[in-house]
Amino acid sequence: MASSLFFYFLAVVTTVGAIAVVAFPSPLYSVLALILTFLGLAGLYLSLHAQFVAIVQVIIYASAIMMLFLFVVMLINLGREEKRELRLPGQKLLGAIAGLAVFSMLLKVFLSTSLMTGKKGSFPPERVSELGNTQIIGNLLLTDYVLPFQAMGVLLFVGIVGAVVLARRRSR
Repeated sequence: MASSLFFYFLAVVTTVGAIAVVAFPSPLYSVLALILTFLGLAGLYLSLHAQFVAIVQVIIYASAIMMLFLFVVMLINLGREEKRELRLPGQKLLGAIAGLAVFSMLLKVFLSTSLMTGKKGSFPPERVSELGNTQIIGNLLLTDYVLPFQAMGVLLFVGIVGAVVLARRRSR
């Protein structure tokens, strides 16, 4: 009972943080809401007995990556943006329809996958407890997913370098 309440509390914290990332007008507040979201995710990982992933979530994402994001946001010194009028008539309606279409496609994919049927994947709980979370994640990251893992690092690096270049141009 207590574990399910803890899970639902963390799910609400994570969801509210994710909505706040998009809803806040200030990039600084959005970054702080993203930190809240990452901490909520770390708690969800802990409730699923994935301690290694939870610790990595806190150490790498909630602290190191978010510190870089805060640094970049402060470096580019974003001021208040002016509100512009919508260019196309019915733009909000078109955006709402597109959002509902994407949501319905995601719902269809979610309901048609094996998540709802209960099929076990490559790493059922018995195998994970036998091998260990850390060994499985390390093997997968350094064999099957090495290219996306490296691409993510390059993408983060390019984004930070781009922000520094933009900030340097404005200061001249």
